Amino acid sequence: MRNILRKGLILWMVLCLLAPLCGIPVLAKNTEELRIDYQFKKVDIKDAAGAQALAAGMTNDPYSSRQWGMKMVGMEAAWQSGLTGKGVRVAVIDSGVYTNTGEFDAGRLLAGKHMISEGGSTEDATGHGTFIAGIIGAAKDNGVGIAGIAPEATLIPIKTSDDESTPDGVGAQAIYAAVDEFHCDVINYSSGAPKLSTGMREAVRYAVSRGVIIVCSTGNDGNSVLHYPGALEETIGVGSINKGMERSSFSHRNDSIFVTAPGEEVYSIGARGFVYSSSGTSFSAPFVTGLAALLKEAHPRMNTDDFKAILKASSYDLGEAGYDNEFGWGMIQAPAAIRAAAEYFGTAAPAMPESPDPTPDPAYNQTIWSQLFNLSWLIELFRIIIRSLFKG
Repeated sequence: MRNILRKGLILWMVLCLLAPLCGIPVLAKNTEELRIDYQFKKVDIKDAAGAQALAAGMTNDPYSSRQWGMKMVGMEAAWQSGLTGKGVRVAVIDSGVYTNTGEFDAGRLLAGKHMISEGGSTEDATGHGTFIAGIIGAAKDNGVGIAGIAPEATLIPIKTSDDESTPDGVGAQAIYAAVDEFHCDVINYSSGAPKLSTGMREAVRYAVSRGVIIVCSTGNDGNSVLHYPGALEETIGVGSINKGMERSSFSHRNDSIFVTAPGEEVYSIGARGFVYSSSGTSFSAPFVTGLAALLKEAHPRMNTDDFKAILKASSYDLGEAGYDNEFGWGMIQAPAAIRAAAEYFGTAAPAMPESPDPTPDPAYNQTIWSQLFNLSWLIELFRIIIRSLFKG
């Protein structure tokens, strides 16, 4: 009996040691995956500036070469349309925005409003709101950090939390403030909960009735539970894909997913102005928000129904043909959306080059094959250990 216990203990120790070393998600499960959109990894300076990196980048922003998501949604072609989001007011309802980054000049980043502390600062302590604001509207070709989708959009931080939680009712109040006090055209709401309050439903309907487009995250639990307000019909719910153009494991599967966008290992500005990578549907939503800002510049009267029709016509279909609960209508494509909007409104499309169909990142596929190889090797090692421990 003692010998069996000893062998079992040895096997358990081997499993515990090898699983994290191999780095295979199925064996070394991330215990913080339910809070995935608060896990920020600072990007080392060696991955930034340099002749090779700048040559591979889309802009002269030093971390541009790392922004795979921008390439996948076609921003290299879309930026050549001349659309920048200029004059469009975008509310970032979140943890605030860190101002001292070099990416948001005073003319574009307004003071906004602290919804909990009257007269309080909207500076960001967690980096979550700043990360979102960077994807939407970080300055482009200024030799600093990253490039945002709508680099001349006006950003209004509406702070609803100082950490990870938003008190009851504050989110709805923030939507009213975005509409009535700041006259925003687009709202990014990268938060949500399974429970829908009457106040939130009414606030969303109020904003949409006034032509405001609300783009939302849809949850990071990897299940089919609906999160609100992203699950409301009046909002644009956004799921996440990875570099392999697959649904991210944390992205929900339900009918709240209208479209998808890059949301796994994306790059943006975070706390104290450093560049970070992070994952979550919180960060796929601002890709769609930025696109809404570009289209609002060209078509100021575009409302939610218009935007949905344009996204449906222009997104790159993934998964099952047509609509499905994992990818919605597909992954957004900025050049196709710009052309679809022009056709929808009966105007001339801006001149810009054709953008090729998106393709998975080859490096991502190599990583997958590498993991499979490691898994095969690990299984063989376990087989040898078990055979040696328990033979006879």
